[in-house]
Amino acid sequence: LCFTAAAYHHISAIKIQRAYRIHLMLKLAQNQISSVLIIQRWFRAKIQRKRFLRDCQRIIQLQRVIRGWLSRRTAAAIVIQRNVRRFLGCRRRRKFAVGIIKFQALWRGYSWRKNNDTARTKALRCGIEKANEKSREENKLCNRTAIAIEYLLKYKHLSYILAALKHLEVATRLSPLCCENMAQSRAIFTIFVLIRSCNRSVPCMDVIRYSIQVLLNVSKYERTTQAVYDVENSIDTLLDLLQMYRGKAGDKVSEKGGSIFTKTCCLLAILAKDSKRASEIRSLPRAVPCIQSLYKLTARKHKMDAERTLVKQKTNTLLTGISSVPVTPLRIKTVSRIKPDWVLRKDNMAEIVDPLQAIMMVMDTLGIACY
Repeated sequence: LCFTAAAYHHISAIKIQRAYRIHLMLKLAQNQISSVLIIQRWFRAKIQRKRFLRDCQRIIQLQRVIRGWLSRRTAAAIVIQRNVRRFLGCRRRRKFAVGIIKFQALWRGYSWRKNNDTARTKALRCGIEKANEKSREENKLCNRTAIAIEYLLKYKHLSYILAALKHLEVATRLSPLCCENMAQSRAIFTIFVLIRSCNRSVPCMDVIRYSIQVLLNVSKYERTTQAVYDVENSIDTLLDLLQMYRGKAGDKVSEKGGSIFTKTCCLLAILAKDSKRASEIRSLPRAVPCIQSLYKLTARKHKMDAERTLVKQKTNTLLTGISSVPVTPLRIKTVSRIKPDWVLRKDNMAEIVDPLQAIMMVMDTLGIACY
Protein backbone atom coordinates (compact mmCIF):
# COMPACT_ATOMS: atom_id res chain seq x y z
CA LEU A 1 0.00 0.00 0.00
CA CYS A 2 2.78 2.37 0.91
CA PHE A 3 4.56 1.54 -2.36
CA THR A 4 1.38 2.18 -4.31
CA ALA A 5 0.88 5.53 -2.62
CA ALA A 6 4.51 6.48 -3.27
CA ALA A 7 4.23 5.46 -6.91
CA TYR A 8 1.04 7.41 -7.24
CA HIS A 9 2.59 10.51 -5.68
CA HIS A 10 5.64 10.11 -7.86
CA ILE A 11 3.59 9.83 -11.05
CA SER A 12 1.50 12.85 -9.97
CA ALA A 13 4.68 14.81 -9.36
CA ILE A 14 5.93 13.86 -12.81
CA LYS A 15 2.63 15.01 -14.36
CA ILE A 16 2.81 18.26 -12.45
CA GLN A 17 6.40 18.82 -13.56
CA ARG A 18 5.53 17.99 -17.18
CA ALA A 19 2.57 20.37 -17.08
CA TYR A 20 4.75 23.07 -15.54
CA ARG A 21 7.46 22.60 -18.12
CA ILE A 22 4.86 22.74 -20.88
CA HIS A 23 3.51 25.91 -19.32
CA LEU A 24 6.99 27.43 -19.15
CA MET A 25 7.69 26.36 -22.71
CA LEU A 26 4.41 27.83 -23.94
CA LYS A 27 5.11 31.03 -22.05
CA LEU A 28 8.61 31.20 -23.50
CA ALA A 29 7.31 30.46 -26.99
CA GLN A 30 4.68 33.14 -26.60
CA ASN A 31 7.32 35.65 -25.52
CA GLN A 32 9.53 34.69 -28.49
CA ILE A 33 6.60 34.93 -30.91
CA SER A 34 5.82 38.40 -29.54
CA SER A 35 9.47 39.40 -30.02
CA VAL A 36 9.44 38.03 -33.58
CA LEU A 37 6.26 39.93 -34.34
CA ILE A 38 7.74 43.10 -32.92
CA ILE A 39 10.90 42.62 -34.99
CA GLN A 40 8.88 41.90 -38.14
CA ARG A 41 6.69 44.92 -37.54
CA TRP A 42 9.75 47.13 -36.99
CA PHE A 43 11.46 45.78 -40.13
CA ARG A 44 8.33 46.24 -42.23
CA ALA A 45 7.97 49.80 -40.90
CA LYS A 46 11.63 50.48 -41.75
CA ILE A 47 11.22 49.13 -45.30
CA GLN A 48 7.97 51.07 -45.75
CA ARG A 49 9.61 54.29 -44.50
CA LYS A 50 12.55 53.78 -46.82
CA ARG A 51 10.19 53.22 -49.76
CA PHE A 52 8.14 56.26 -48.75
CA LEU A 53 11.23 58.48 -48.52
CA ARG A 54 12.44 57.24 -51.94
CA ASP A 55 9.04 57.96 -53.51
CA CYS A 56 9.00 61.39 -51.88
CA GLN A 57 12.47 62.14 -53.28
CA ARG A 58 11.41 61.05 -56.76
CA ILE A 59 8.25 63.13 -56.57
CA ILE A 60 10.29 66.14 -55.42
CA GLN A 61 12.76 65.68 -58.31
CA LEU A 62 9.90 65.31 -60.78
CA GLN A 63 8.24 68.43 -59.40
CA ARG A 64 11.57 70.30 -59.67
CA VAL A 65 11.97 69.25 -63.33
CA ILE A 66 8.37 70.17 -64.17
CA ARG A 67 8.70 73.54 -62.41
CA GLY A 68 11.93 74.21 -64.30
CA TRP A 69 10.29 73.29 -67.63
CA LEU A 70 7.28 75.45 -66.81
CA SER A 71 9.54 78.37 -65.85
CA ARG A 72 11.57 78.02 -69.07
CA ARG A 73 8.38 77.81 -71.10
CA THR A 74 7.02 80.87 -69.34
CA ALA A 75 10.29 82.75 -69.94
CA ALA A 76 10.30 81.72 -73.61
CA ALA A 77 6.68 82.78 -73.96
CA ILE A 78 7.53 86.12 -72.36
CA VAL A 79 10.45 86.61 -74.79
CA ILE A 80 8.26 85.67 -77.77
CA GLN A 81 5.50 87.98 -76.60
CA ARG A 82 8.00 90.80 -76.09
CA ASN A 83 9.47 90.33 -79.56
CA VAL A 84 6.03 90.04 -81.14
CA ARG A 85 4.91 93.21 -79.37
CA ARG A 86 8.11 94.96 -80.50
CA PHE A 87 7.63 93.71 -84.09
CA LEU A 88 3.99 94.74 -84.15
CA GLY A 89 4.90 98.10 -82.67
CA CYS A 90 7.66 98.63 -85.26
CA ARG A 91 5.33 97.58 -88.07
CA ARG A 92 2.63 99.87 -86.74
CA ARG A 93 5.09 102.78 -86.48
CA ARG A 94 6.50 102.01 -89.93
CA LYS A 95 3.03 101.82 -91.42
CA PHE A 96 2.15 105.08 -89.70
CA ALA A 97 5.37 106.69 -90.99
CA VAL A 98 4.71 105.40 -94.51
CA GLY A 99 1.21 106.80 -94.30
CA ILE A 100 2.55 110.16 -93.18
CA ILE A 101 5.18 110.16 -95.96
CA LYS A 102 2.54 109.23 -98.52
CA PHE A 103 0.24 111.93 -97.22
CA GLN A 104 3.09 114.45 -97.36
CA ALA A 105 3.96 113.35 -100.90
CA LEU A 106 0.35 113.66 -101.98
CA TRP A 107 0.08 117.06 -100.38
CA ARG A 108 3.38 118.23 -101.92
CA GLY A 109 2.27 116.94 -105.31
CA TYR A 110 -1.09 118.63 -104.97
CA SER A 111 0.52 121.89 -103.82
CA TRP A 112 3.10 121.80 -106.62
CA ARG A 113 0.46 121.04 -109.24
CA LYS A 114 -1.73 123.78 -107.85
CA ASN A 115 1.07 126.35 -107.93
CA ASN A 116 2.92 125.19 -111.08
CA ASP A 117 0.26 123.56 -113.21
CA THR A 118 1.01 125.01 -116.62
CA ALA A 119 -0.46 124.23 -119.98
CA ARG A 120 2.52 122.04 -120.82
CA THR A 121 2.19 119.88 -117.71
CA LYS A 122 -1.54 119.58 -118.30
CA ALA A 123 -0.87 118.43 -121.85
CA LEU A 124 1.69 115.90 -120.59
CA ARG A 125 -0.72 114.59 -117.98
CA CYS A 126 -3.50 114.28 -120.51
CA GLY A 127 -1.14 112.50 -122.89
CA ILE A 128 -0.14 110.00 -120.20
CA GLU A 129 -3.79 109.38 -119.30
CA LYS A 130 -4.67 108.82 -122.96
CA ALA A 131 -1.69 106.49 -123.39
CA ASN A 132 -2.80 104.48 -120.35
CA GLU A 133 -6.31 104.25 -121.75
CA LYS A 134 -5.05 103.11 -125.15
CA SER A 135 -2.52 100.64 -123.74
CA ARG A 136 -3.07 97.08 -124.84
CA GLU A 137 -2.07 93.77 -123.33
CA GLU A 138 0.52 93.00 -126.00
CA ASN A 139 2.33 96.29 -125.27
CA LYS A 140 3.24 95.22 -121.72
CA LEU A 141 6.91 94.49 -121.17
CA CYS A 142 6.35 90.87 -120.13
CA ASN A 143 4.29 90.12 -123.23
CA ARG A 144 6.72 92.01 -125.48
CA THR A 145 9.55 89.95 -123.98
CA ALA A 146 7.74 86.67 -124.59
CA ILE A 147 6.93 87.61 -128.19
CA ALA A 148 10.46 88.83 -128.84
CA ILE A 149 11.99 85.63 -127.43
CA GLU A 150 9.64 83.59 -129.58
CA TYR A 151 10.64 85.58 -132.70
CA LEU A 152 14.31 85.24 -131.81
CA LEU A 153 14.09 81.47 -131.40
CA LYS A 154 11.74 80.89 -134.33
CA TYR A 155 12.55 83.23 -137.23
CA LYS A 156 15.76 83.46 -139.26
CA HIS A 157 15.04 86.63 -141.24
CA LEU A 158 17.25 89.57 -140.25
CA SER A 159 14.41 92.10 -139.98
CA TYR A 160 12.44 89.91 -137.54
CA ILE A 161 15.57 89.26 -135.49
CA LEU A 162 16.44 92.97 -135.35
CA ALA A 163 12.88 93.87 -134.29
CA ALA A 164 12.97 91.17 -131.59
CA LEU A 165 16.33 92.46 -130.32
CA LYS A 166 14.98 96.01 -130.11
CA HIS A 167 12.03 94.81 -128.01
CA LEU A 168 14.36 92.76 -125.79
CA GLU A 169 16.68 95.73 -125.34
CA VAL A 170 13.82 97.89 -124.03
CA ALA A 171 12.39 95.11 -121.83
CA THR A 172 15.72 94.09 -120.25
CA ARG A 173 16.66 97.74 -119.68
CA LEU A 174 13.44 98.50 -117.78
CA SER A 175 12.38 95.28 -116.02
CA PRO A 176 14.28 92.79 -113.82
CA LEU A 177 11.53 90.21 -114.40
CA CYS A 178 12.21 90.31 -118.13
CA CYS A 179 15.91 89.72 -117.40
CA GLU A 180 15.01 86.63 -115.36
CA ASN A 181 12.75 85.38 -118.17
CA MET A 182 15.63 85.86 -120.59
CA ALA A 183 17.96 83.88 -118.33
CA GLN A 184 15.50 81.01 -118.01
CA SER A 185 14.98 80.69 -121.77
CA ARG A 186 17.50 79.77 -124.47
CA ALA A 187 17.49 83.33 -125.78
CA ILE A 188 20.95 84.20 -124.38
CA PHE A 189 22.51 81.16 -126.05
CA THR A 190 20.71 82.08 -129.30
CA ILE A 191 22.06 85.65 -129.09
CA PHE A 192 25.65 84.38 -128.78
CA VAL A 193 25.09 82.04 -131.76
CA LEU A 194 23.66 85.01 -133.68
CA ILE A 195 26.70 87.16 -132.82
CA ARG A 196 29.11 84.45 -134.00
CA SER A 197 27.22 84.11 -137.29
CA CYS A 198 27.31 87.84 -138.14
CA ASN A 199 29.85 89.60 -140.36
CA ARG A 200 31.05 93.22 -140.60
CA SER A 201 28.20 94.46 -142.76
CA VAL A 202 26.07 97.39 -141.56
CA PRO A 203 22.88 95.31 -140.86
CA CYS A 204 24.94 92.75 -138.98
CA MET A 205 26.61 95.53 -136.99
CA ASP A 206 23.16 96.74 -135.93
CA VAL A 207 22.26 93.19 -134.89
CA ILE A 208 25.50 92.83 -132.93
CA ARG A 209 25.07 96.23 -131.27
CA TYR A 210 21.55 95.41 -130.06
CA SER A 211 22.63 91.89 -129.06
CA ILE A 212 25.51 93.22 -126.96
CA GLN A 213 23.20 95.81 -125.41
CA VAL A 214 20.70 93.10 -124.45
CA LEU A 215 23.47 90.99 -122.91
CA LEU A 216 24.78 94.07 -121.12
CA ASN A 217 21.35 94.83 -119.67
CA VAL A 218 20.96 91.23 -118.48
CA SER A 219 24.48 91.12 -116.99
CA LYS A 220 23.92 94.35 -115.03
CA TYR A 221 21.28 92.51 -112.98
CA GLU A 222 23.18 90.47 -110.38
CA ARG A 223 20.72 87.55 -110.44
CA THR A 224 21.19 86.99 -114.18
CA THR A 225 24.89 87.81 -114.64
CA GLN A 226 25.88 84.17 -114.24
CA ALA A 227 23.46 83.14 -117.00
CA VAL A 228 25.40 85.26 -119.51
CA TYR A 229 28.75 83.94 -118.30
CA ASP A 230 27.67 80.28 -118.33
CA VAL A 231 26.99 80.23 -122.08
CA GLU A 232 29.57 78.09 -123.84
CA ASN A 233 32.46 80.08 -125.37
CA SER A 234 30.92 83.36 -124.23
CA ILE A 235 34.29 84.94 -123.28
CA ASP A 236 35.91 83.79 -126.54
CA THR A 237 33.03 85.36 -128.47
CA LEU A 238 33.47 88.66 -126.64
CA LEU A 239 37.23 88.63 -127.26
CA ASP A 240 36.59 87.99 -130.97
CA LEU A 241 34.25 90.98 -131.02
CA LEU A 242 36.89 93.17 -129.37
CA GLN A 243 39.45 92.19 -131.97
CA MET A 244 37.01 92.53 -134.85
CA TYR A 245 35.74 96.00 -133.94
CA ARG A 246 38.83 97.55 -132.36
CA GLY A 247 39.15 99.88 -135.35
CA LYS A 248 35.58 101.16 -134.90
CA ALA A 249 36.02 102.10 -131.24
CA GLY A 250 35.95 105.82 -131.48
CA ASP A 251 32.42 107.18 -131.39
CA LYS A 252 32.55 108.82 -127.96
CA VAL A 253 29.17 110.57 -128.05
CA SER A 254 27.28 108.04 -130.12
CA GLU A 255 23.55 108.42 -130.25
CA LYS A 256 23.12 104.71 -129.47
CA GLY A 257 25.26 104.84 -126.33
CA GLY A 258 28.72 103.84 -127.59
CA SER A 259 30.30 101.53 -130.11
CA ILE A 260 30.32 97.74 -130.16
CA PHE A 261 33.86 97.83 -128.79
CA THR A 262 33.03 99.87 -125.67
CA LYS A 263 29.80 97.95 -125.02
CA THR A 264 31.71 94.67 -125.23
CA CYS A 265 34.33 96.06 -122.84
CA CYS A 266 31.63 97.03 -120.33
CA LEU A 267 30.04 93.59 -120.65
CA LEU A 268 33.38 91.83 -120.14
CA ALA A 269 34.17 94.02 -117.11
CA ILE A 270 30.80 93.27 -115.51
CA LEU A 271 31.29 89.52 -116.04
CA ALA A 272 34.76 89.78 -114.47
CA LYS A 273 33.48 91.69 -111.44
CA ASP A 274 33.29 88.43 -109.49
CA SER A 275 36.75 87.28 -108.37
CA LYS A 276 36.12 83.63 -109.28
CA ARG A 277 34.96 84.51 -112.78
CA ALA A 278 37.89 86.93 -113.19
CA SER A 279 40.33 84.16 -112.27
CA GLU A 280 38.70 81.81 -114.80
CA ILE A 281 38.91 84.47 -117.51
CA ARG A 282 42.59 85.16 -116.76
CA SER A 283 43.31 81.43 -116.99
CA LEU A 284 42.15 81.36 -120.63
CA PRO A 285 45.21 81.10 -122.90
CA ARG A 286 44.31 83.97 -125.21
CA ALA A 287 42.57 86.33 -122.79
CA VAL A 288 45.50 88.26 -121.23
CA PRO A 289 47.60 88.64 -124.44
CA CYS A 290 44.51 89.67 -126.42
CA ILE A 291 43.46 92.35 -123.90
CA GLN A 292 47.02 93.69 -123.58
CA SER A 293 47.33 93.89 -127.35
CA LEU A 294 44.02 95.72 -127.61
CA TYR A 295 45.15 98.14 -124.89
CA LYS A 296 48.36 98.93 -126.80
CA LEU A 297 46.46 99.55 -130.05
CA THR A 298 43.82 101.68 -128.34
CA ALA A 299 46.40 103.69 -126.38
CA ARG A 300 48.43 104.35 -129.55
CA LYS A 301 45.29 105.42 -131.42
CA HIS A 302 44.26 107.66 -128.51
CA LYS A 303 47.73 109.22 -128.43
CA MET A 304 47.61 109.93 -132.15
CA ASP A 305 44.13 111.45 -131.81
CA ALA A 306 45.30 113.58 -128.89
CA GLU A 307 48.30 114.85 -130.86
CA ARG A 308 46.10 115.60 -133.86
CA THR A 309 43.63 117.42 -131.62
CA LEU A 310 46.45 119.39 -129.99
CA VAL A 311 47.78 120.52 -133.35
CA LYS A 312 44.29 121.52 -134.41
CA GLN A 313 43.77 123.42 -131.17
CA LYS A 314 47.07 125.27 -131.59
CA THR A 315 46.01 126.26 -135.07
CA ASN A 316 42.63 127.46 -133.77
CA THR A 317 44.41 129.33 -130.96
CA LEU A 318 46.57 131.20 -133.42
CA LEU A 319 43.49 132.08 -135.46
CA THR A 320 40.99 132.85 -132.68
CA GLY A 321 43.11 133.27 -129.54
CA ILE A 322 41.00 130.71 -127.57
CA SER A 323 42.74 127.64 -126.17
CA SER A 324 41.38 124.44 -124.63
CA VAL A 325 42.92 121.40 -122.96
CA PRO A 326 42.29 117.95 -124.50
CA VAL A 327 40.32 115.51 -122.43
CA THR A 328 42.45 112.84 -120.76
CA PRO A 329 40.68 109.52 -120.17
CA LEU A 330 40.12 108.66 -116.52
CA ARG A 331 41.20 105.33 -115.10
CA ILE A 332 38.20 103.27 -114.08
CA LYS A 333 39.12 100.98 -111.17
CA THR A 334 35.75 99.43 -110.49
CA VAL A 335 32.53 98.52 -112.25
CA SER A 336 30.49 98.30 -109.07
CA ARG A 337 28.75 101.59 -109.90
CA ILE A 338 27.35 100.26 -113.18
CA LYS A 339 23.80 99.35 -112.19
CA PRO A 340 20.61 98.57 -114.12
CA ASP A 341 18.60 101.52 -115.37
CA TRP A 342 15.75 100.79 -112.95
CA VAL A 343 18.11 101.44 -109.99
CA LEU A 344 17.70 105.19 -109.51
CA ARG A 345 20.79 106.26 -107.59
CA LYS A 346 22.90 109.36 -107.93
CA ASP A 347 26.21 107.43 -107.95
CA ASN A 348 25.18 105.18 -110.85
CA MET A 349 27.78 105.22 -113.60
CA ALA A 350 26.67 105.29 -117.21
CA GLU A 351 28.14 102.97 -119.80
CA ILE A 352 31.56 104.11 -120.93
CA VAL A 353 31.78 105.31 -124.52
CA ASP A 354 35.48 106.15 -124.57
CA PRO A 355 37.47 103.15 -125.91
CA LEU A 356 40.61 103.75 -123.83
CA GLN A 357 38.61 104.08 -120.61
CA ALA A 358 36.65 100.96 -121.52
CA ILE A 359 39.69 98.73 -122.17
CA MET A 360 41.43 100.10 -119.05
CA MET A 361 38.33 99.25 -117.00
CA VAL A 362 38.52 95.67 -118.30
CA MET A 363 42.21 95.45 -117.37
CA ASP A 364 41.61 96.90 -113.90
CA THR A 365 38.72 94.51 -113.25
CA LEU A 366 40.75 91.49 -114.36
CA GLY A 367 43.88 92.69 -112.54
CA ILE A 368 46.01 92.81 -115.71
CA ALA A 369 49.00 95.15 -115.67
CA CYS A 370 49.38 97.80 -118.38
CA TYR A 371 52.64 97.37 -120.29
